This record gives sequence, structure tokens and C-alpha cells, in this order.
Amino acid sequence: MAISVDKVYRKVLAILNKESRGFLTPDEFNRIGSQVQLDLLDKTFHDYNRAVARETMGRGAQGYGDIPKKIQDRIDPFYTTSAIALTSGVGALPTVTVDNYTRSNVYNVVRVTTQDNSSLNTTEVDRVEKSKLSYLLSSPVTAPSTTFPIYYITGENINVNPTSLSSVSIDYISVPSDPVWNSEADANGALTYTATGSIDFTLHSSSEVDLVLGILRYTGVIIKDPSVIQAIGQETATKVQQENA
Repeated sequence: MAISVDKVYRKVLAILNKESRGFLTPDEFNRIGSQVQLDLLDKTFHDYNRAVARETMGRGAQGYGDIPKKIQDRIDPFYTTSAIALTSGVGALPTVTVDNYTRSNVYNVVRVTTQDNSSLNTTEVDRVEKSKLSYLLSSPVTAPSTTFPIYYITGENINVNPTSLSSVSIDYISVPSDPVWNSEADANGALTYTATGSIDFTLHSSSEVDLVLGILRYTGVIIKDPSVIQAIGQETATKVQQENA
């Protein structure tokens, strides 16, 4: 489930042009859209935590009123599983290449598991702080083993102990793909949208309103129009109040 990059761009332009606020170029839209998409994904984790806390206090509901489930649906499109080969307990985290630039594709680690090839039993690998590793290794009682493996993250790598393990499986929330509104010139030289080379927003469709509002907020800075920022800020505040009511 995704949100059409062309649909969002047209909505943003329609709102800006209604009051002759200015024009947002495709390149500016792509860059702003990428930032807003990351902002919304990060906000979703905070919303989920707050909703779960409300539910544990007896303020939750079932069915259509199950807010944690609705928020979880916004995160699920980014849920990914990858196998990582280990060399002496060290493996590279999943990466993605965009515009000849390779970066980590891991936004948040959900869990890490390993499988015993002989019995096909799956064992969860516990995450620890690297600073505590020496304490764990200092005693045979707390030392990691194939039954109780551990891991920690350093930079772009995952470090697993015991180092005899050859591979692990990682479940994680991936970094959203940068949106791209691609275009081609028509006979008059005007730019028209083309699906070839375009990339839609990976966000859940329920985030479309927040996406448009977020892009407009950043657009107000670019076109140097404080009234746009103020209007969108008020609209966003109203929406947040309604969600927390």
C-alpha cells in the first residue's frame, strides 16, 4: 500500500496556486517529500507508544477503535526480513543504493534470530550494549552461547556472540525509499508526469493528509511565506488534538 507521488504533488500545487502562493519545483518537492516521509515514520513510533500506554491504562477500545492496531498498520509496510552472513561473528547490515550512494536500509531493528541447522530450532538473539559485553564474557554463567546468543550494533555492522555462528536473520523496519516525481517535456516544453522513473511514497494511505500538510509546512519556508507555515501549523495542531481526545 503506497501513496501516489503524482497525486500528492498535484494536491500541494493546487493548494499553493489557489492563493497564488508560489510554485514548488519537482526537485524541491522530491527533497521535501523525502524529509516529511521520514518525519512521519518517526512520529508513528511515538504515536504507537502513546496509544499502547493509553490502552494499558484501560482507555483502549476494540474493533474500529483499536488505535494501536491502526498505527501498527502504518509501520507494517516498512517491515522487512533479511539474512546476514557472519564472518567471525561480524556481518554487514542490509544496505540500499540510491543515486550511486550506498547507505544502511535499517531504520529500526525489530528482532534478530538464528537457526540450528540440525534441529531447525529458531533462537532469538538478545541485544546488549557493547559496554556491557566485557561483563557478560567475564563469567561462564553469563557468557553468551549458541543457546543464549547476543548481538550489538556498531556503525553499519552487526556483531554476534558467540562468534561461531555463521548467520542470523534480522527483522527490521526499513528506511523509506525517497519519493521521485519524474516528468518529461511535451511538445510545448511543459513538464508532464510519467510513471517511468517515478517512485511513490511508501507510507500507508491513511498518512496522506499528514504528508500533504507536512510538505506544505516546509514549502512555506522555501517560498518565504509565513502565512502558509502558520495556517498549516494550526491545521496540524487541530488534527493532533482530535487524535489525542
